[in-house]
Amino acid sequence: MKFLRAALVPLVAAMVATACTDTVTEYANRPFNPPVDQLNGFLGYYDVAAQQTTCGNCHASKQGQWRGTKHANAWATLQASGEARPSCEGCHTVSELGNHVGQAAGYKTTGDASYHDVQCESCHGPGFTHASAPDAGTAPLASIAIPEDLASATNGCAECHQGAGQPFAEQWAESRHGYAGVTSPRERDPVTNVCPQCHEGREAIKTKFGVTTVFAEQADPTDYQPIVCAVCHNPHSAANEGQLRAPLAEPSREQICVRCHSREGHPIPGSPTRRGPHAAQGLLVIGEDAGWIPPNFVGDTANKIASSHGTTANPRLCASCHVYMFDVTDPGTGAFVIRSVGHTFEAIGCLDPTTGVPVGGDCALAERNFKGCAVSGCHLTEDDARTKLIAIRSTMNSLTDLMWADTDNDSVMDPTDGGVLPQVLAQAIAAGDSNQINL
Repeated sequence: MKFLRAALVPLVAAMVATACTDTVTEYANRPFNPPVDQLNGFLGYYDVAAQQTTCGNCHASKQGQWRGTKHANAWATLQASGEARPSCEGCHTVSELGNHVGQAAGYKTTGDASYHDVQCESCHGPGFTHASAPDAGTAPLASIAIPEDLASATNGCAECHQGAGQPFAEQWAESRHGYAGVTSPRERDPVTNVCPQCHEGREAIKTKFGVTTVFAEQADPTDYQPIVCAVCHNPHSAANEGQLRAPLAEPSREQICVRCHSREGHPIPGSPTRRGPHAAQGLLVIGEDAGWIPPNFVGDTANKIASSHGTTANPRLCASCHVYMFDVTDPGTGAFVIRSVGHTFEAIGCLDPTTGVPVGGDCALAERNFKGCAVSGCHLTEDDARTKLIAIRSTMNSLTDLMWADTDNDSVMDPTDGGVLPQVLAQAIAAGDSNQINL
């Protein structure tokens, strides 16, 4: 047998002495077990009962963080679900799913308990080569990428996190974080501007969360990524809800969504007005001023406009409405159809009027999902939230019509249109002075 423990002890001793990171003394002289899956080199658990991963013998801090995640209890969760089937086991164990191995591996081929749970190697790939020669640049790198063709996913989060039970990848792909929101190459180029800090996945991980972890896509500077799962979620730690990289219930600029959705609250004097105040949604939620403030304006602090969405009654802040999860059942039989996991990030997304399944595109208010609003602490029912939106839209439309009512419906401001601005335009035309208004 080529993987004899005696032959491995010197290798591990050298590894601990010279190359292990996050080491602690108790692991200093432990060898790793011969891999049960010898063909692919998956090491799995060193101690199954203690859930001590072989990787964790060196990477102790990562082992400690991982123990708190749902991945660390994936096998027990499956067994307790009442839904345990052989087809589920690949995603609840160390296997070829989630990494670059392109053939059945790990638990799939051995059925050995050392491969229970979603361990380090589930994402990073087989660790035997790295454990044998840790100084040889052999560290297996996880991938953060999600392919546009989800059915072709061969590694990363999307290989497991898709399907009717948890369609994270499918809904994400339809979102503005995913492929529906990919910006132009210029905006994704970190050399030319700061847009990548929020629009390009690798740069966002580094800039917004200070993470310098090495992953496969870092090797190619042109391998641009959307805002993939790993930008917001920490695969190694459950310190925050949902394994997020920052708190969810934190009404400040440190909150997970506000990290990006707070780019500019006000127009910047003397700078190009390309987008004006940009991504200010987070500022509104946490109660910071946003928008254009007239010169010499003295604010009324007693009657300051504040968002009701950032109150203590809504501790999940943005996520209450934008990441609301609910199950869809067949209207006729009551059978489970799909669990919407809220990763389209649409606060009131469209639902198929027949099935109730979330769908993309635009639709009437009667076909929109107001479920999240009913649990945010402000609205008692979905109908209550829908009614209030209709009322506020009517008020806003009346106010904007005072500024400009496009009475001929040509989407062009004409002197004959209703409202204040067309009157200013008419005066400018009559005076032959275009400086009076800048369209």
